[in-house]
Amino acid sequence: MNEQLHRLVKHTLAQGVGARVFPLRWENRRIWVKQAVPPKTKGWHRLQRFAASITGIALLRPTVSPGGQAGLESEAATLRKLASLGVLVPDLIDVGENWIAIGDNGRILQSCMEDDVHKGDDDAIRRQVVSAGAALAGLHGNGVAHGAPLLRNMTLRDDSQIGFIDFEEDPNAKMPLIDAQARDILLFVFSIQREFKKRPELLRSGWKAYMEAVGEDAPQLVPLRKVIRFLRPVYLILRPFRRWLGTDALNGLWAYRTLRKSLYR
Repeated sequence: MNEQLHRLVKHTLAQGVGARVFPLRWENRRIWVKQAVPPKTKGWHRLQRFAASITGIALLRPTVSPGGQAGLESEAATLRKLASLGVLVPDLIDVGENWIAIGDNGRILQSCMEDDVHKGDDDAIRRQVVSAGAALAGLHGNGVAHGAPLLRNMTLRDDSQIGFIDFEEDPNAKMPLIDAQARDILLFVFSIQREFKKRPELLRSGWKAYMEAVGEDAPQLVPLRKVIRFLRPVYLILRPFRRWLGTDALNGLWAYRTLRKSLYR
């Protein structure tokens, strides 16, 4: 335990920071302090458990963080494990009472891509989507799953490599690895679709990069195909009503269609 860092964090919190995650200068570099939050279990998670039990689809199981100190300790353990595997994650600096301190892992990928949209730099956007797909494949190749590999939970480092942040959820403890990785894929492609609604080629590019890296016989594609088959009736029912659907439902339909076309060619 670094007593000076603990005093600095305690003093900063006493001043009121107004954010759950906030930066600090420590040993001549920027670090981030992340505070604990209460458990996030909701009624929706009970519905997820029920759906997983009656369908036999493990990836539907909820992976909510336990919250509190236990949630922080879980994230710290995940960061240590991933760092030992060579995954680009923030270095764990210290664990305090209801907070953890981590190093800086680069700019948020989603923010970088939004900046490139404003600049009109289509080549940079496509390059980053492809890099993100390959990076997720690399993470899975190390025998782990992320839990929420959204564009906002990926980082773009100074060396142009993609890193990962935010490991509050631990799907690896809630379901078989291949199911957790299949769930990662669904969340990843949905995140691209949600960010770039009118750019379906970007979704296809990110998905193609992932597939090229893992191969068509990757074991995580087995449960992914199963859930795609399961969702087909839902897709067929909703498709005629798409003009009346909300944004997330529409994004889900388009992401589903891209995966189905690829997996069932």
